[in-house]
Amino acid sequence: TANGWPDNGVTYVTAHDLAELAAATINNYPDLYKQFYSKRDFTWGKTMGGSAITQANRDPILGRVAGADGLKTGHTEEAGYGFTGSAVQNGRRLVMVVAGLTSAGQRAEESVRFMEWGFRAWQSKPIVAKGKKVETAAVQLGDASSVGLVAPKALTVTLPAGTSPNLTAKVVYEGPIKAPIKAGQHIADLVVTTSDGLQQRMPLVADKDVAVAGFFGRAWAGLTGFFG
Repeated sequence: TANGWPDNGVTYVTAHDLAELAAATINNYPDLYKQFYSKRDFTWGKTMGGSAITQANRDPILGRVAGADGLKTGHTEEAGYGFTGSAVQNGRRLVMVVAGLTSAGQRAEESVRFMEWGFRAWQSKPIVAKGKKVETAAVQLGDASSVGLVAPKALTVTLPAGTSPNLTAKVVYEGPIKAPIKAGQHIADLVVTTSDGLQQRMPLVADKDVAVAGFFGRAWAGLTGFFG
């Protein structure tokens, strides 16, 4: 049973895994995230003597970095002192992960420095508006021959602050795309490449449902494919 505790080197989690988990928490449970993660303290019960049990929030960037609102500190013998944190400034949210630090104090200072550097040294460049169709893909054996590939949210790329590098973009997916397809289903990615070869990959989703074609539709598709 998964429990998050060290298991003698059998299971490891990466910084990327923690960032993905943080993003999922923020995006999938926004109300609970807002309600709990940025609270300065939390009273949840009483001691045997009847005194209230109040625990302070140990988030090292809360109150020190503008817009900081989460998430979680951690410590193990192998990984040292770590922190997965997030903050939002001017509508732009960053998620950070640090590990391998030697003390809680060092964790606090490095976390503040890292998050402030993230906002200062990097910029977000919008490239596709939410809902905009980027490409059309052929559909195999569907009641429609194609489906639009749209951005499920506003898509941005992260670039060094003050720069305007040339960008190229291409749509990639594993074909052929077969019916049935549900609107909003992730079926392709937009890969953006900077002039120095760095890539960022963003999801594209179907803009409509595509059901499986009826018998004659499938037969016609097979016939044209055979001769085509």
